[in-house]
This record gives sequence, C-alpha cells and structure tokens, in this order.
Amino acid sequence: MLRHFPFVTGLLGSIFALTSCMEVGPPVDFSSGTPGLKDTTYMESTPENRQNRVVLLEEFTGVRCVNCPRAHTTISALQSLYPGRVAAVGIHTGFYSVPYAGQAEDLTLPEGNNIETLLGSAQGYPSGSVNRRQFSGESGVIISDQKWSNYVNLEKEVLPSVNVGLSRSWLEGDSTVVVDCRIRLNDSSSTPLYLTVYLVENNILGFQLNPSPVGLDSAYVHKHVARKLLTPYNGVALQATSFPVGRIFERSFALNWLPKWRREQCEIIAAVHRGGNSGDVLQAAKLAID
Repeated sequence: MLRHFPFVTGLLGSIFALTSCMEVGPPVDFSSGTPGLKDTTYMESTPENRQNRVVLLEEFTGVRCVNCPRAHTTISALQSLYPGRVAAVGIHTGFYSVPYAGQAEDLTLPEGNNIETLLGSAQGYPSGSVNRRQFSGESGVIISDQKWSNYVNLEKEVLPSVNVGLSRSWLEGDSTVVVDCRIRLNDSSSTPLYLTVYLVENNILGFQLNPSPVGLDSAYVHKHVARKLLTPYNGVALQATSFPVGRIFERSFALNWLPKWRREQCEIIAAVHRGGNSGDVLQAAKLAID
C-alpha cells in the first residue's frame, strides 16, 4: 500500500518548481546502442517560443519534363520572397526522370515512386505538395505548381505546433556525417507523429528538357535535388506513450558521405508530420551541411 507523506510531497514540489527541466521518469532511450546516435524522449517544462513556420514543398520533377523548369522558377521565387521559410525538395521520379543517353548523372531518388504513391500520385508534372496538406477545394495532396504560391503564402502564417532543431557533426575522416534532430511539442497531439529527413543538393549541372525554345539543355542548373533519404520514405515514428506539450524527441542519423556530393551545396531538410497519405507537415527545418 502506498502512503503519502505531506512533508516530503511539499519538499519535492518546491524542488520541481525551482528547476527548469522536469522529467516524467528517466528519458526513454529507444536507440540500438550505436555510439553517438540518439533516439530518446523526455519531458521539459521550460517554455519555448514557437519558431517561424517553415513550409515543406515536395516537388515531383524530371529531366524529360518540358514544363518543369517553370516549377523550378516558382520555387526560386518563393524562396527569395520568403527567405528561410520554404524548404524545397526536388524528387526526380517516374518516366520523366529517366536519364538521357550521355547524361553525366542519374538524379532519380530510388524512393521517389513510393513517396508519390504515399501522397496520392500526381496527375501530371510538374506538381507537388505543400506541407502534404489537402487544401479545401483540391482533389488531392499533390497539386499543380501553378497553385503553390497561394498555399505557401497561407501555410507560412500558421504557428507551428512543434519546433524542429537541426545540427550536424562529422566523424573522423569526414566520411560520415551525423545529423541530430530535436523536436519539441508546442501543442499536444492525439495522433502519432513521424519524422522524415532528406539530403538535398543545389546547383547540379545536368541535362534538362526546356520549353522555350524547346530543346535539351546540357548545362541546366538543378536545385534542391533529393539525393538521399535518411529515414524510410514514410518517415520514422516518434515513439512515446503520449504527446503532451513539452515533450522532447531527439533522433540522430548517420549518413555515409559519397564523394560526388559537394558539401558546400548540400542541405538537410527535416519535416515532422502525421502518418498516412494525408499526413500534414507540422513543421519543417533545413540546415546547411558545410
């Protein structure tokens, strides 16, 4: 039988009131024991200001898509208009991404078809999703590039229900980079949450079919190209028994670095989202690798 001691209870209450960090039990560590990698969750009582909303724009594209340069221009314009607020991921997938003969490099993402199917499949290219949301009046999550600007403008004004922080460190020899993600819940959640992490690279010279004049450009500058997924295509579950305000998740991922990836042109893009094909993105974040 449990007995209550008023003096001890009051003393503990005073101690907790003076501390800035409170744990409900010890941190729960789900990691497999790999040195330097984290998979843990705990509670923190220190308030945090909500971050500015960073909007995730996942673009389905390809070198054989004659209208895709139009979408590339739209993304560049949005990123210039809202600095630091649009995290773009160019997913080269499907028929339009089949490399041309003589193309120096295949830009396709192996999981691209899985991601497109997860979000509902594109009716045509160029298209993509804005925060993986199905907006009122739209038939699906994946929408035409000509609608992105309006929805990005709306989404960037929504206060994020989670904060997402990123950091990175290189292991000895710089052959492996460790990406650390810290997620804090600003609002409670009644449904499980997931984390998806991309490596993207900018300013890759390669082939692209252009619309005007129609023809193949062999020195096209490709931006925000999805190079690698650090998580499964549908994300990793953030494991916890409950999701109240103040819950912290810390997850780390190790990535073996390929020589063809130019560090100074690469970014990590992370997004916390709900599950399923209508898994709204709650907040995105990006971090330069170099």
